[in-house]
Amino acid sequence: MYIGSQSNSTLVDIFRIGLHEVIRATGLPEEVRFNTDNCSLIIRGADLANRIEQLRIIFKPKPGVTQEELEKGVAATRINCRVKLEDNVVKLSVPTFEWRQLPQLAPIDSFVEHFIVKSLRSATWGLEVEKYVDSGFNINALIEEMKKVKASDLHLRAGNRPFVRVDNDLTPLESCPVITAEDMRRFVLQLGGPSEMRLLETERESSFQYHAVGIGYLRCSGYMKQGALALAIRLIPEAPLPFPALNIPDVVASVCFKHRGLFLVCGVTGSGKSTTLAAMIDFINERRRCHIITVEDPIEYVYSDKASIISQRQVGRDTHSFANALRGALREDPDVILVGEMRDTETIRAGLSAAETGHLVFSTLHTTTSVDTINRMISYFPQNERDLIRQEIAYTLQGVVCQRLLKRIGGGRIPAVEILLGGRPIVRDAILEGDLDKLYGIIEVDSDMRSFDQYAVELFQKGLVTKEEAISSCSNEEGFQRIISGIKGTEGRRLLK
Repeated sequence: MYIGSQSNSTLVDIFRIGLHEVIRATGLPEEVRFNTDNCSLIIRGADLANRIEQLRIIFKPKPGVTQEELEKGVAATRINCRVKLEDNVVKLSVPTFEWRQLPQLAPIDSFVEHFIVKSLRSATWGLEVEKYVDSGFNINALIEEMKKVKASDLHLRAGNRPFVRVDNDLTPLESCPVITAEDMRRFVLQLGGPSEMRLLETERESSFQYHAVGIGYLRCSGYMKQGALALAIRLIPEAPLPFPALNIPDVVASVCFKHRGLFLVCGVTGSGKSTTLAAMIDFINERRRCHIITVEDPIEYVYSDKASIISQRQVGRDTHSFANALRGALREDPDVILVGEMRDTETIRAGLSAAETGHLVFSTLHTTTSVDTINRMISYFPQNERDLIRQEIAYTLQGVVCQRLLKRIGGGRIPAVEILLGGRPIVRDAILEGDLDKLYGIIEVDSDMRSFDQYAVELFQKGLVTKEEAISSCSNEEGFQRIISGIKGTEGRRLLK
């Protein structure tokens, strides 16, 4: 880390600003060294955020400076420092002090400026942490605390306390000390081992899984921020939630009995897509005798064979890419295929091909509505291929569920969903004709489908969410109020005539 001083910056300013910057960016150190041309500061202490136990200033003096002159200069500061001239280097030791006493050290700056070979004004300083305070962090204890407070995510960053996400709100764990850069290295080594540490240092980001026995699986995403390690950790239960616990209409579960086609679960990051897909896969696992292949990056939920057998493959470890795994899966006798994410043209093409050839394919996209989902898939392809892709989607699509998580009254979260079901002539024709706006009206009037506005009304009327929370998931507040009053969209009725 480097900082630059101004023409009027004193040594006290450099000390104050630099140490605060080190603590903010990398956590609480026990020993820090500041270096610039002709001068170094060495700072030590068990709690440098409050008290400095040792400050040594080492600098190169002007030619001809004597020990006697240095001692007279120190005496003039009226600060009980010790000074020694040795091998043409001055070593100044400052007595223990607290941060509130820092302004009283101003005379030391004048002393150093008077005797140093070259002024320290407008200099660049390098800051290096020699040792961090041992905070005693235990990653597994943090994970237990995460489950105790019912957090979905844990954020670990050097220079700050751990943060947890509870009911979509981030809050710090105030009982924990500030995390240091050394703590972060230990966390990565404990969770992923030396191989993940090397990958993170070379690639600057990494995703991997960790099993906290009796608690769940962790999806760990490591990354670098301002040159320091950081981790975002999501807690995945050891067993998928049973489908009824999701509070999603049973018509979605009925898709699990289909034998071919494409079904997509969509939404922004953290909207519960993985939870819904895991519940559907486990639903099939309990009720059908088939071969299920999953391709994930990384693996999140871990399944046990029940009525079905499940082969879970991780991108990077078991296969090179989603597209490669999908092409290979067609030769591995699958009945059901789960693709972690449709993230490129190759994967979408392979997924549609698998759905066309008699397999039930599940996947996700980061889209917010059903119509956006279909548009996004088509937009991945060049213009001259889009009519063919539109046709493949029209004939293979089993459905799209888009999710938004809302705060439940009494605590916890509940999904609000939009449901579009494929396999119906009116839906197929709208996709084939490229008139996707028709789908909004179709969703609204079909008894098995739901718009976000309709589902938000259901949640509100059942007393599961507040009116304000329900409205937040709607496409527009007018639609919410209209549905409460019992009015249906005229466009939808016209389409179905």
